[in-house]
Amino acid sequence: MPEHHGSGAGRALTAVLLARAAADGHARMVLWVLTRNARARRFYERAGFVTDGAEAPFDVLGTTVPETRYARRLSAADAAAPSLG
Repeated sequence: MPEHHGSGAGRALTAVLLARAAADGHARMVLWVLTRNARARRFYERAGFVTDGAEAPFDVLGTTVPETRYARRLSAADAAAPSLG
């Protein structure tokens, strides 16, 4: 929702997800982003995710759109991040 862009909500939610995954013992997190969604790609890149070069088609109501896979290593610092509640 454009009215929420830049509010910090996405960064806060991402920090919580990274913290929970790291606290649960996961070594990395992987996600897929629509290849043409430059704003989302920049968001995840600023959060430390990097593309590993994998791409795959994704079907949206009969239209195929490409997705790009991103990954990020998790650390003890991620696990120590504050939670939302």
